[in-house]
Amino acid sequence: VEWLQQQVLQRRVKRISRSSNHTRGYTGKGVVVSVLDDGIEREHPDLKPNYDPFASFDVNGQDQDRSSNSAVNYHGTQCAGVVAAAANSSRCTVGVSFHARIGGIRMLDGDVTDIVEAQSLSYSPRYIDVYLAGWGPKDDGATLDGPGPLTRLVLQNGVQTGRQGRGSIFVWPSGNGGERGDYCSCDGYSNSIYTVSISSSTQRGSQPDYLEPCPSTLATAYDNLITCDLQQSCSTAQSGTSLAASVAAGVIALTLEANPSLTWRDLQHIIVRTSKAHHLSAPDWRVNGAGYKVSHLYGFGLLDAESMVKEAERWKQVPSQHECAEEAAIQLIHLGSALTSVHEATGCSGKALQHVAYVEHVVVRVTISHGRRGDLSITLTSPSGTTSQLLANRPLDNSTEGFQNWEFMTAHCWGEQAAGEWTLKIQDTPSQKRDGSKLGVLEKWSLVIYGTAERPYPAHRERARSAEIPTDSDLSEEYNVFTLAGPCDPECGDDGCEGPGPQQCVTCLHFFLKFKNNTRLCVSGCPTGFWGDRRRCKRCYASCESCTGSRNDQCTSCQPGHHLTEGTNTCTAICGENFYLDHDANMCRKCSENCLKCTSYSICTECKPHTSLQGNRCQRSCAAGFYHDPQEVACRPCHQACATCAGAGVEACNTCAEGYLMEEWRCVSSCSAGFYATEPNPEIADGCDASCLTCVGPSRWNCSSCSSGHSLQRGACVVNTECTDGEYQDSNGECHACHATCLKCTGPQSEDCISCISSQALDEGRCVVGCASGKYQSGGRCHLCDHTCAACVDAGPANCTSCDTDKFKVERYLYKGVCLDACPEAFYHTKQRTCEPCVDHCRLCTGPNHCLKCNSSYYVSDGRCVKLECGEGEVEDPDYDDCMTCEEGCKKCVLYNPRHCLSCIEGFYNFQDGCYKNCPAKTYSVEEEMTCVPCDDNCVSCDEHECYWCESDLFLLEGKCVSECPDGFYGDEDSNNCEECHSDCVTCSGPEDEDCLSCEEGKALENGECVSDHEVCPIKTFLSGETNTCIPLIHLSAHNESGIWALSQEQKRNLGG
Repeated sequence: VEWLQQQVLQRRVKRISRSSNHTRGYTGKGVVVSVLDDGIEREHPDLKPNYDPFASFDVNGQDQDRSSNSAVNYHGTQCAGVVAAAANSSRCTVGVSFHARIGGIRMLDGDVTDIVEAQSLSYSPRYIDVYLAGWGPKDDGATLDGPGPLTRLVLQNGVQTGRQGRGSIFVWPSGNGGERGDYCSCDGYSNSIYTVSISSSTQRGSQPDYLEPCPSTLATAYDNLITCDLQQSCSTAQSGTSLAASVAAGVIALTLEANPSLTWRDLQHIIVRTSKAHHLSAPDWRVNGAGYKVSHLYGFGLLDAESMVKEAERWKQVPSQHECAEEAAIQLIHLGSALTSVHEATGCSGKALQHVAYVEHVVVRVTISHGRRGDLSITLTSPSGTTSQLLANRPLDNSTEGFQNWEFMTAHCWGEQAAGEWTLKIQDTPSQKRDGSKLGVLEKWSLVIYGTAERPYPAHRERARSAEIPTDSDLSEEYNVFTLAGPCDPECGDDGCEGPGPQQCVTCLHFFLKFKNNTRLCVSGCPTGFWGDRRRCKRCYASCESCTGSRNDQCTSCQPGHHLTEGTNTCTAICGENFYLDHDANMCRKCSENCLKCTSYSICTECKPHTSLQGNRCQRSCAAGFYHDPQEVACRPCHQACATCAGAGVEACNTCAEGYLMEEWRCVSSCSAGFYATEPNPEIADGCDASCLTCVGPSRWNCSSCSSGHSLQRGACVVNTECTDGEYQDSNGECHACHATCLKCTGPQSEDCISCISSQALDEGRCVVGCASGKYQSGGRCHLCDHTCAACVDAGPANCTSCDTDKFKVERYLYKGVCLDACPEAFYHTKQRTCEPCVDHCRLCTGPNHCLKCNSSYYVSDGRCVKLECGEGEVEDPDYDDCMTCEEGCKKCVLYNPRHCLSCIEGFYNFQDGCYKNCPAKTYSVEEEMTCVPCDDNCVSCDEHECYWCESDLFLLEGKCVSECPDGFYGDEDSNNCEECHSDCVTCSGPEDEDCLSCEEGKALENGECVSDHEVCPIKTFLSGETNTCIPLIHLSAHNESGIWALSQEQKRNLGG
C-alpha cells in the first residue's frame, strides 16, 4: 500500500486528430485491437457486433465495466469507431478493419500513474494483438515526459512475449503540440523503438497546425473523419494525431490478417518499405542513404493499406535484432555556437551478438545540464549524410533541468549502414529568458544502434533510390543493354548509353550525382547543396546551400534559417559572440575589438571583460586623469592641463585641471587675446567682440583693450582719427579704404575686417555670406559649434543640426538637437549619423524592421513587436515576454504565481487559491458551488456530516477523531476506529470477553474476564480483602492422604485471625 501511495500522478492528454480501402478481401478478421483511453460505448450499434469483452477492462475501477462514464469521455469511442465500426450495421461509418474484434481499456478516467499505464499496456498480451493509445504527455511545448520504469519494462516485455512471442503492436499518436512549438522527441512514448508513432495530414496533403515534427515518427494517416460518439450518436471527430493513429491501427489489423506470423519488427519494416510521400507537402523531404524518402513531419509517408497487405503476404521474417551501444566524451556547450561531437562507430563489428551492419532505429542517450532547456537544438548526422533533427528549440520550455539520461530516437537512418562517422551537433541559441553567463555541459552521450548483422531483404526496390526516375519497365522496348536504337540523353558523354534517360549514360558530359545504391544521374550542373569535384557532384555540409568543399568551413551560402559567418565560411543558425547579423547580406560579421555583442561593426551593446561601454565603444576603463592607449594597451596620464581626457595632448581634454580654462576645446592657463572668462563658469573662456583686443564680456561695450588705431572709450573701441567706417589709418596717420568686403577694418587685406555689413558675418577676420561647416552665426560673427556637432544653429551641445565624429574621434548621432555617442533605448543608429525610432513597442533594434527586443507584454515576430495575448489558463509573464501556463484547472491565475488561481475551469473545484479535478485529502466537495471544504482537524476523509478516516495516531468515534477511546471502547489499530468492548468490560483491549482491563462494580477481573464476586476465586484459592486478588491455600501435609488444605499462619495473620 505504501508503494502504491507513492505512485506519481501523470498528466495525460487525449490526442484527438484512410489509406487505401479494403483491398484483396482483408477486413481485419481474427485480429484483436484494444483502445487504451477513457472507455468505449460497447452498446453503440456500430461497435456492438465487433465488441470483445476479453479485450476490455476498467483499470480505473478494477472491474469489467469499460464504458465511458460521462459525456466528456467520448474519445475512446471515437477511436474505436475509426478502427472497427461494423459494416453490416453501420450507423455512422465503416471501420478501417470492420471485422476486427474491438475492446476498450478504461484507464484515463482517473489518476494516471506508472502502475495504471503498466497494467493497461500489459492486459491480456497473449490475446490482444494491437494496443491503440490515444494519449500522451501534455502538448504544451514545455513538458518532457515518458514512460515510468514499470511501463518501460511492460513495453519491452510486450514486444518480446506478446502475441505468442511475435510481439505486441503498440500504436501511438505523435502529438498535437505544434501550435505551442512542441517537438515529439520530448514525448518518451512516441519516441520509443517499441511503438509505431503516427503523424497526420489533411486530405489535401497539407500540414495541420497542431502537428509536431520529430525523427521518431514512422508514418502518416489522414485525420478529420466521421465516427462513433456517445449515446449511440455520430460525430465528425476533431482533428488530431490520435484519429490518424486509429486509422493506422486499422491498417495494421488488415496487415496482420494477411500474415498473422509477422513480428513487431516485420511490421515496422513493412511500413517503412510501403509508405508513400505522394502529395504530402513538407519542406524537409529527403532521400536517406538507403533510398527511402523521409520527413520529420510525416515519417516515411502516407500508409498504403494495399501495399502493406501485398508485402505481408510474401514477407520473410527479418533477421534477429542486435543492439550496439557506444559511449562518447563530455564537452561544454558555448552560447550561440554549436558543439559538435564526432563518433567513429564500428557497429560493434567485433562482437557477433551485438554487430549491427544495417540500421533500423538509432537512439541517442544524453545527459545535459543547461540553464534553459528550450534554447537547445540537437541534430545527428549518419555516416551516409542523413541528418535527423532530434530536437528543435522549444520557445515555451523554460526548464533548468536539462536532460537526464533522455533518449532521442530517429528512424530516418533506416536501412543505412551503421559503420562510420556519426556526428552529434548541439546548438545553444541563447534567448532573452536566461542568464547567458552559465554554460551548458554535455555530461555524457551514447549512441545505441538497433538493426541486423545481415541485409534484412534483397537490395532491389521497385523505384531507383536516387530520385523519381523511370524504372526499367517504363523504358521503350527499343532500348536494351546490348543494342541501342535511339538517341542518348544530351548529358551523356561520347561512350554512349544503355537507355534514353540521364541515369543510363555510360559516362557523363558535365557532372553526375552518385547515390547509395550505386546508381548515378548525369546533370548539366551540380544542384543546390552540392559542389563539383572532377565532374562528380558531392554533397555540401548539411547547413550549406552552396560550397567549395564538403567540410563545414567551406560554405559560400547557407540553407534557410542559417547565416554565413564572416572569416570562417561556416553556417550558423544564430550569430555567436563578437558577431552581428548583417540582414542585407545574411551574414554574421565581426564586431569591433573588445565588443562582446553589437548591432553593427562600430555600435557595441555589451563589452568583453576588463572593458566598459563608453558611448558605442568598448574601452578599457582608466582612472580620472588617465586615458587608454590602444597601441600599448595601457592607461597613460593626461596632459597636465586636463582633469580628464580622451587622448594625449592639450586638445584632447574633456575637462580642465584646476587653474586652467577651456578655450575652444583647449585648456589654457589664461584667456588668449580676444577671449574672456565667463561667469558663473570662470573655467570657460569665450570669444570677445571683434572690435576688442581683450575684453571682460561678449558685447562691443565690454572691451578692456583695443587694436592699433583704436582707443578705448566707455568700454568700446573707436577709431583714433577722423577716418570713417570703411577706412583704416596707416602708420603715417593717413586714412585708406578697407577691403571691399569689410565694414570696418585694421588693414587693407580681406582678412583685416573687424566688422561686416548686416547681411554678412565676421569669420576669422573675413566677412562671409555664410559660416563654414562646424560654425554658426551670432552677433555678426561666426562661432565654433560645440565639438560634438558637425553643424549647429547656436552655441552649446543642444543646438546641433547634424553629427559626425567629434574631436576625440567618437562617432556621434543626432537626437533632438544633441549629438550623442549612443542612441537612447528604442532608437537605432543610421549611416546618416542620426537616431531613428524603432518600430512601436521595440526597445532594441538594428533598423526600422529589425527589432531584437520588445517592451514588456510584447514579443518579436518577423522583426516587429506583437502584443502578447494570453488565453484561458494562461497569465502574462512580463520577465520573459511570454504567457505562463497556469496550474492545471485554473481559468485565471495571479501574475508571477501561476499556482494561485482566481477562477477555475468547468469541472474543477476551487480550494485555497487552487483548482482541483478531485478535492484533495482532508476536504469534501460541495457540488453546487464547485468548492472544497476542509474536514475537521485530524480528519483525513469526510463529508459535510461526519469524518470517515482519521490521522494515523487517532481513532474514529461516531464521526469524530479522538486520541483515546472512552470507557466501553478500544482502539482498533488496523481500522483506526473505536470499537465496542464486550458487554462485561468497563475498559478493554479488544472485542472478546477475555480482553477486559477493568470491570463494573460487583465483578472482579480474572485472567482478563469479569466474573461475579461469589465466583471470583477458583478451588484451592481465596479472595484477599486487601488486594482483591485470589491467593492459593497451602496443603497441611505433603503425606496427608485426605488432601486437606488450610491457611498458612501468615495467611491467617493477614486475615486477622
